[in-house]
Amino acid sequence: MALSARITRRIERDFRQEESATVAQLLEEVVKSVGRGSSIIEERVAAAVLLHSEGDADRFAQAADYAQQDWRDLLIDVQLAGEGWEQRIDDEFGKS
Repeated sequence: MALSARITRRIERDFRQEESATVAQLLEEVVKSVGRGSSIIEERVAAAVLLHSEGDADRFAQAADYAQQDWRDLLIDVQLAGEGWEQRIDDEFGKS
């Protein structure tokens, strides 16, 4: 799965230019490994990793590892697990 436009925009906004391509590539690998072909899960996990990262490369690496260990806990930690998660993603990343 290619990252959605809104996820890509957030990467470009949150990370330095020299980090953006690497972050995008690693994030694609993470979401592919945990999403199992579900675009909804993949975008949700990508959003969770980025929210947890807060634009910091070290936090990104931690969040990527965390997602691969148990992505559901990561969703809980960044408030994307319960009702209203779609609206939270829209609020944080835009509608598309």
